[in-house]
Amino acid sequence: MKKSLFITLLLLIAFSSIALAAPVAKALVDSTPESAVLENIDQWVIAHPVQEGAISRADTIFKSPRGQVRLVVNKPGPGDGRHIHMSADEIVVVYKGKGEVYLNGEWTPIKEGDVHICPRGVTHAFRSNEDMWLVSIHTPPQVGGDDKIWIDR
Repeated sequence: MKKSLFITLLLLIAFSSIALAAPVAKALVDSTPESAVLENIDQWVIAHPVQEGAISRADTIFKSPRGQVRLVVNKPGPGDGRHIHMSADEIVVVYKGKGEVYLNGEWTPIKEGDVHICPRGVTHAFRSNEDMWLVSIHTPPQVGGDDKIWIDR
């Protein structure tokens, strides 16, 4: 009796842990990274400083055939210039800082909490008054990793 109760208890624990594990449809996973992540932007910026003399830093933290997420820090200054994307729409969330975005032919103030949505083929750019931290989402990912056509270069 005790033995069968013990085996039943072990089976319940074993099957409970399987049922409680996060289900993953491995055949569908085609992203980098291959599992869910939680990224703290404040900690990321400290761990990934902009190099001396550079105007910005952008690192891809997620990429799949359907989208790409990059964390970006722009230093104060004129930015990297007006450009269009040939293959990707871009959504940019200002996490910290303020500056201007080139929006529909005009420089427009942008600040913490703002979201900039730019369809592919539309000219845009950023320039900042202070360090500006951005979350940039491209959908689909930029062809070749960078599909920009520069207007000002």
